[in-house]
Amino acid sequence: MTTTIVLAVGIFGIALPVLAALYLAHRQSMDAEIRLGMTMADEIMRRSDAAGDQAMLAYQRLAWSRDGDPCSDERIALMRDVDLGLSYLEVIGYVADGRLMCSSLGRHGQGIPLGAVEFVSSKGASVRTSVDLGIGNNRRFLVLQKDDIAAAVHPETLIDTFQDRKDVAIGVFGRTGRMRLSSRGDFDPKWMSRLGDAASTAFFDGHHLVSLRRSAGYDTVAYVAIPADYLKSRLYGFVGVLVPIALVLGSGLSFGIVRLARERASLPAELRNALRRREFEVHYQPIVELASGCIVGFEALMRWPRRDGPQFRPDLFIPAAEDCGMIAQFTDYLLKRVAIDVPRLVELRPHCYVSVNLGSSDLHSETIVDQLRGLLETPGVRPQNIVVEATEHSFLDPLLARRIVAGIRALGIRVAIDDFGTGFSSLSHLTTLQTDFLKIDRVFVETMGTDSATSQVALHIIRIAEALGLKVIAEGVENESQAAFLRAHGVQFAQGWLYHAAMPVEDIVRLPERLEPAANVAAVPA
Repeated sequence: MTTTIVLAVGIFGIALPVLAALYLAHRQSMDAEIRLGMTMADEIMRRSDAAGDQAMLAYQRLAWSRDGDPCSDERIALMRDVDLGLSYLEVIGYVADGRLMCSSLGRHGQGIPLGAVEFVSSKGASVRTSVDLGIGNNRRFLVLQKDDIAAAVHPETLIDTFQDRKDVAIGVFGRTGRMRLSSRGDFDPKWMSRLGDAASTAFFDGHHLVSLRRSAGYDTVAYVAIPADYLKSRLYGFVGVLVPIALVLGSGLSFGIVRLARERASLPAELRNALRRREFEVHYQPIVELASGCIVGFEALMRWPRRDGPQFRPDLFIPAAEDCGMIAQFTDYLLKRVAIDVPRLVELRPHCYVSVNLGSSDLHSETIVDQLRGLLETPGVRPQNIVVEATEHSFLDPLLARRIVAGIRALGIRVAIDDFGTGFSSLSHLTTLQTDFLKIDRVFVETMGTDSATSQVALHIIRIAEALGLKVIAEGVENESQAAFLRAHGVQFAQGWLYHAAMPVEDIVRLPERLEPAANVAAVPA
């Protein structure tokens, strides 16, 4: 069963990054082609708008000189002059009765028939999309006429770009006449309905990745339709890069998951062996009075300096001990070590106390009261030398917790609520517990005086403590600005790397009575 689970985890660890890589490759290939399509559509729209602007400018220039013969030498010379300055216009001329009578090319005798007007644009121009002006080899022109002045544009000039992508369909569509003004390749009129009132859009219709760009000044739309084969080609390129990376990452992730699973599976046995071999050490972190800097107590913290590797972090092995039902054994181990160390500590510092952390399950059994009573029977250990700490999670059964806390305080031992603000206990339950201290968790101390969402939590905890007549201990104090903030808001006690790290009991003898804030303290957890 275990082998099957490990195998499944390994497969999942490899498959997940690969699937993520395939999805990412698909998204990136799609995004890359959309960017390309919109770039092409923008260029086509720029050309189409420029042609429209030049046609309007030609009309304005020629409309100034309507007097006299419209096909006089002077008018034809003006047409040529205007035409030469406008790059998108092939011909500019005078129209009468649907015929081009003269133009920048000269006079045309009886005139060149332009054919029927196909639609009138939103700018009032009559549009003919395919007119033979007798120029070149049956070249057909897009003719825009306003009043009696016409401008001819060769449709190819709007789209004679991106020649390296001949299989990409491009063009300009007139929305008023619902017809193509210039085009190359495939076209589906249904594409235009996807634009709606938007300035641009892009979509995949199953065969093409279509990009549409609306003109800001004319009722036209530039379109680009990239065949699906382009997507596949780009997708394969991304897959070739991302999937090998995903395989490497997935293999590493799978190895890490399997290793962690095995470690987690073997951790209870390691914890039992470590308890039996007495591998756990107890270090003591000073608790200082903020007003004076004097040491008033020490928090007992368990450490596991493993023989075959680096030290195992307490925020990992303590929860593991709770998960596998061993926390009572750890509490018993801790209390026995404290019973050895406290008489030595009290001999050096009679006024100091040692705070002991209890697990959540410890407050669900009357046994802890008997264990603490046994601790007080140790020569040299008095009730005022012991404080017990319990997290909010320990009070989920308020009636039982209230009875056990009352039993502990009946021994003369004070009680602190640890990590206040991180649990789920009701404030109304807190008011019914007979406790002595509230401890502010380091996560709230770190954000004091910042713009963080939790920056005000510490102040709320301080106000709650004041209202309940409790003293406050701040954990994780790492710089003088935090200490000053706490002092200014009436917090009595603090602990953290600003003052001193946790240390073996043997090192306490070298501590001064008062601890000055350490300079250049690194932010290392206690």
